[in-house]
Amino acid sequence: QAVDPLRSERLRRELQEARARLPQMIRQGYAVVVTVGEDNTEQAFRLTGAAEPLFLAVKNDERSRIKETAVDAEALLPGGPFDLWRDDEDARFVKDLANAFSRDPRLPKMLNAGVVLDTVLQGVERGVFVARLARPDGSLRTWWRTPVAEDGRQDPTLEAVLPQNAELSDLPIELLAPDALPDLWQDSRLTPARARNYFSGKYSATIVHDGWDDQMPIPRCGEAPLEAALGAAVAAGAIWLVNGPTSCWKEEIPFQALDENAELLPPPAMVVPQELMPDALSGAWEDDETNGAVIVRALSQKMSIQVPWGLVRDSLSAAVRGRWLETVQGDSSVEFDRAGAWRLRRSKTMAKPPPPPQVVERDVAPFQVQDLAERIPDLLTASAGHGLRFRVGVALDADAPASVRGQVDDILGEAVADMKSDVGHGSSPAEIAKIG
Repeated sequence: QAVDPLRSERLRRELQEARARLPQMIRQGYAVVVTVGEDNTEQAFRLTGAAEPLFLAVKNDERSRIKETAVDAEALLPGGPFDLWRDDEDARFVKDLANAFSRDPRLPKMLNAGVVLDTVLQGVERGVFVARLARPDGSLRTWWRTPVAEDGRQDPTLEAVLPQNAELSDLPIELLAPDALPDLWQDSRLTPARARNYFSGKYSATIVHDGWDDQMPIPRCGEAPLEAALGAAVAAGAIWLVNGPTSCWKEEIPFQALDENAELLPPPAMVVPQELMPDALSGAWEDDETNGAVIVRALSQKMSIQVPWGLVRDSLSAAVRGRWLETVQGDSSVEFDRAGAWRLRRSKTMAKPPPPPQVVERDVAPFQVQDLAERIPDLLTASAGHGLRFRVGVALDADAPASVRGQVDDILGEAVADMKSDVGHGSSPAEIAKIG
């Protein structure tokens, strides 16, 4: 039947209001949340009305115990808030730590189990855990303060070990560099004895957290892998070894050089090419030629320390690449015992400094200065783009009174700052004043 306009408008308005109320009516139908409590019993609670999406309301309610943010790695340690370790455990499978939040009702419910796995692996990189993986032959592979390899991440037998109970199968050389580990270096020096004590398994380094000190247990590393890591770090250039006349950097350590008298230092600074030239090392050059062995001796004498061949080799190579030097015989691949076979000379292609500008000096009378001033526009036009400069000197007789000289200097200073007259005739304009 026909509907009059007033009733039609009322119907439209009430339908609109009904649609607006419908979502809230549906929410009220799902207002009770059922979950599992810490004691593994079912718990139910009612949600209060809110405008946010339903799942956000469930997740944000503390009674749901749902967690989606990352867990701090230190919270997974024994004595932490989650209590994941038994008293007799010093290692746990990484997968068990990651899955504990989905199995143990005491723990918060993690929306993404991968977050916990990433937390454990990040804890390995921070030194909170040592990651350990058993090889088929029974040997162990470990990671500490370094990223776990991809094949290790995917292996279900990967373990997280507490550092104080772990032994490293090898030590990454980057951990031996200065400032890499707290308390390892003292006064910018490291000795083998200090390194052995640090990695004895009984040492705890002091670290500072926002103004308060904390102790970080250091895992054990056997003497053989530790010495291998020290040798590899010297050969890679991460540290510099000095022991009496022995000086090694970016070289293999000689036999028995890593004894109790050895000292490990930060990498030396490169020697710039200018410090290798005859002007700086005159005793190392003869007829504009030199060799690697002579440069080593000359630099060692100049620096009052035995300079490593690796430093000299790299510095000479950089000078050759920069065309400061040319190789006459041999190359940079020679070892220290054949350093003298690498002969070099000053580069013949080295750019020579430009010759000084040609200057012609003449004594001119005052009227000639006026004539010259009138021709300056012509001079500027003729020399456009070629750096025309004027060098002017003003001289007074030696017996000129001081008052006259003062007036002349005041007038000159008004025209050109700091310009003054000289004494006597024929003085060099370069010794009087220069105007560019």
